Amino acid sequence: MDFLKAVNIIGRDLDEAMALLEQLSGVSGSEQAEIELARSRVHSAAYLLKLLPGLTDAGKQAEPAPGAQSEQINEKMPEPMPGPEQPPRPELPPRPEPLPKPEPRPEPEHLPDPVKAVAPEEENNKHAEATPKAQEASKGILADRFIPSGTIGEKISPARKDEVISSVMHNKPIADIGAAIGINDRFYYIRELFSGDALAYSDTIRRLNAAANLGEAMRILDESTVMGSDPAAQSSFVDVVRRKFSLNV
Repeated sequence: MDFLKAVNIIGRDLDEAMALLEQLSGVSGSEQAEIELARSRVHSAAYLLKLLPGLTDAGKQAEPAPGAQSEQINEKMPEPMPGPEQPPRPELPPRPEPLPKPEPRPEPEHLPDPVKAVAPEEENNKHAEATPKAQEASKGILADRFIPSGTIGEKISPARKDEVISSVMHNKPIADIGAAIGINDRFYYIRELFSGDALAYSDTIRRLNAAANLGEAMRILDESTVMGSDPAAQSSFVDVVRRKFSLNV
């Protein structure tokens, strides 16, 4: 297919696409911006396509004939000039032969120092002096085993004492459930067991204090607390309620 015919066919296709986009000019909203962008691109492509025939004709006119170009190159190439003669290289003197390495001298053997040598009699005396000292040290260690150390109460660490005191406080009976719950625990129970409803928490505490026994208190808890709440919060709150009714159980 001829190049110009192909360009004309593509140009007609671009004109048809531009006509279709013109029919969609009444569309509003975000699609209008996309249609305008497509129109501008089709218009640019059609404009560049119209310039192609002129560019190809200008390129053909600018190309010279290969024979004329070779003749111009031959005319412009000057004849090479003879270069200057290079002087002869000077001869290098012969390298001196390396001298043989001297042989290493043998090192003298190290003899033991006669002053530092210890006589066998002195070693035996030192061994005899060290034996009674070791026996005295072993006697001292055995004697330490029979020295009475402190009482059992003194051996209990302070951390263990705090645990015992905390366990006694948690098992101590109480008269008012609300008074036995600290500030941090109260906010914790309100958030986990009552879905953040402070009024529901206060009403439940009032009903629990007025309950006759532990069974009635457990029924009030089942009715008042949120289903599927935190098991740790439920267990901790039940322990406080049990302390209220521990004397009546």
